[in-house]
Amino acid sequence: MPRTASTDASPGRHPAASRLWTWLPALLLAQLVLALWAALRAAPDAAGAPALVVLAVGNQLLFLLRALPLLLLLAWPLASLPGRRAALLAVGGLWSLFLLLQAGLEQYYLAARVPLGADLFGYGLAEIRTTVGGAGAGIGAPGWAGLLLPLLLFWAGLVWRSRQPARARSGLFAGVVAVGVLAWLLPLAPGARGLDSEDARAVATSKGAYFVADSLRWWRATSTVPATAVAASIGMPPAEASAVEPVTDPAWPFLHPEATPDALGPYFGPTRDGRPPNLVVIVVEGLGRSFSGPDAPLGSFTPFLDELAGRSLYFDNFLANQGRTFGVLPALLGSLPLAEQGFAALGPKMPAHAGLFNVLHRQGYRSAFYNGTDSDFDNERGYLQLQGVDDIIDLRNFGPGYRRNPYSEWGYPDRELVSRVLADGARLRSPFVIGIQTISMHTSYRFPGQETYKARLEQHLQALGVQEARRAQYRAQADIYSAILYTDDQLRRYFESVSKAPWYADTIFVVTGDHRLAEIPQDTHIERYHVPLLIHSPLLRRPARVRAVSSHLDVTPSLLALLSHTYGLQRPAQATWTGRGLDMADAFRSQHEIALKQTKTSVPDFVSGRWFLHDGRLFELQDGIRASEVDDAGLRAQVTARLQAYQAANATFVGKLALSPEGGMPALVAYREAPAAAVQPVAAVVALPAGLGLDAVRLENDANGVRVAATFVNGDAHDSRVFTPLAVLAAEDGQEIGEGYGSAIRLQPHERREVMLALPAKLGPGHYFISVLPSDPETGKPLGRGRYRLPLDIAGNAP
Repeated sequence: MPRTASTDASPGRHPAASRLWTWLPALLLAQLVLALWAALRAAPDAAGAPALVVLAVGNQLLFLLRALPLLLLLAWPLASLPGRRAALLAVGGLWSLFLLLQAGLEQYYLAARVPLGADLFGYGLAEIRTTVGGAGAGIGAPGWAGLLLPLLLFWAGLVWRSRQPARARSGLFAGVVAVGVLAWLLPLAPGARGLDSEDARAVATSKGAYFVADSLRWWRATSTVPATAVAASIGMPPAEASAVEPVTDPAWPFLHPEATPDALGPYFGPTRDGRPPNLVVIVVEGLGRSFSGPDAPLGSFTPFLDELAGRSLYFDNFLANQGRTFGVLPALLGSLPLAEQGFAALGPKMPAHAGLFNVLHRQGYRSAFYNGTDSDFDNERGYLQLQGVDDIIDLRNFGPGYRRNPYSEWGYPDRELVSRVLADGARLRSPFVIGIQTISMHTSYRFPGQETYKARLEQHLQALGVQEARRAQYRAQADIYSAILYTDDQLRRYFESVSKAPWYADTIFVVTGDHRLAEIPQDTHIERYHVPLLIHSPLLRRPARVRAVSSHLDVTPSLLALLSHTYGLQRPAQATWTGRGLDMADAFRSQHEIALKQTKTSVPDFVSGRWFLHDGRLFELQDGIRASEVDDAGLRAQVTARLQAYQAANATFVGKLALSPEGGMPALVAYREAPAAAVQPVAAVVALPAGLGLDAVRLENDANGVRVAATFVNGDAHDSRVFTPLAVLAAEDGQEIGEGYGSAIRLQPHERREVMLALPAKLGPGHYFISVLPSDPETGKPLGRGRYRLPLDIAGNAP
């Protein structure tokens, strides 16, 4: 006999409780199917990694448990409707929405390979539509299966379960709610932290749980560091780097006298007519070091850029300051602080500041910026207008005769972009500064003529020597790799064309990526920021391969130093750069402090010297921007303090929405060397975890000569070896001028000791270098970590 609605109201049972408990298995079944679909699609080689699939499914089911208190609370009044059918449809609709939202988050991850979190709230509706349109263009049958199959099974199970006897008591739901709430006390993705790659950890994480947790984190976020706590060294590199002037006013933490050295000058020769060179800055969407350049870990898919690298200054260990495009122009062209959601997100509240385009514009340069997309996205147009760019060519005014990409919402593919730039090339008059921003290496990674490049991909895999067994991994992402080959080909076409232009011989080209695309799996989080930098020009005296770590923040200060010192232009008397110029060392070292931000709303990551801080975890950087985790609570606390100091400075800026007391453009002056102060302090050093090393250096120069205040540290739990403190003074060309020794000493465990070293030479105006190290008393060879080529600038040197 069919059960009636009155059966639900049996004594001791609440009808809503009975109904929900009866229908809940249908939701559990749908969640299980959704979890399997997401895990199997996210891990194409899942057959060889069953543990990852099991972990991913388990975390999806855990998210359902966590969501049950809210789902049951919302469903309770719907399940209490008097008609069983009405209640079934209402509850089914609510739970279907829950499944659809999860499927959408999983589909977003499959397209972008980055979980969607609070960054959703950093974009307007038009930007979201463009992004979703680009990412969803290639959803395909597997994507629709993930959206529809769980729903079909859910409704089938719901109908079947609605015909079963309803048994549940209200008290049972209190237990379910309690367990669901307590489940949030567990880690976000239990078991994921032990996985060996960033991509595997993302696969194992429920995208629904990540979205909820990250959104709550963002909504609760408040500054935990008072703005008045700004350290005097904010924005400065740690002690391994150049000594620079201290910040004198903590109310303006990023403002400092401009003294970036001309690190690029020795590599460049004069222009033909003595006029300053032209400048072309090319920002390549998604260009990452792991698949581009010499010794690329995944093999290089940019053969033209590789060839160009051999004729350029090529930076192996270079970092973008953002994990998405939102921050690239302010970082690359203005060396600006992050603000809250990126500098450009300030919109009309962006304060005036010195930047590459407006400094050159004030000195007679004509400027233009070319973009195949809508420059309103991420407010790039607003930033470029603030920089005083003369012509912004983008989706709005691209002109007739060019074909938009029919497979993407973003706009014109890179072939059309290059054609549009070349069309204006004949009209260029020196001096000029041009920006070009590509787009084809972006979801949906589809473009006209793609089949030709997919065929070329097979040839390229053969040329790389990729074994047949590994080629399936590349073929599974053939759209992406063919897009990389396509964009590289368009860059080849551009450079081959402009090499015939009369202005080419006097032009400097800068090529970098805005960030590393995330769709190709990555091992560590910092890979998202690892991009190449090429500086190419017929003016180069010689190519070089640079292994020191620098970032986008260092590019504009170094370019303006080059143009002012080597080519006679002016640069700002005071600047608000948060970078201190490119480090040109040919051996790996990391000496800058670099703020990084993956998305507009994410917690900043931070590089302090050779240490990288991400999500409360500390890593040591190595050549190739490899990162290994370091388990040292004291060291982690020190790096965290440096990040908090940066955040305090950033908060001070956001509170004022001004970078300097004047609030306008600074005066321009001729290049001058950094003045030699009586004492040249450097920023606080993050201590090294073990071993004997140099902890801090202070340089002094007066009428009596040069003195070095060197603080040595023993990071071990036992006495250090006996060592002699040594300082070596060298001229700009590397020739040794003199040495200073201290008495041989031994440090006790964890002891720090300052030693004064005198260098006898009295120096005239010029640019010098000092190396300080603990040395063997017998041989003079290094016994531990030192600091090498610390610059010492003596005032009076001719510009």
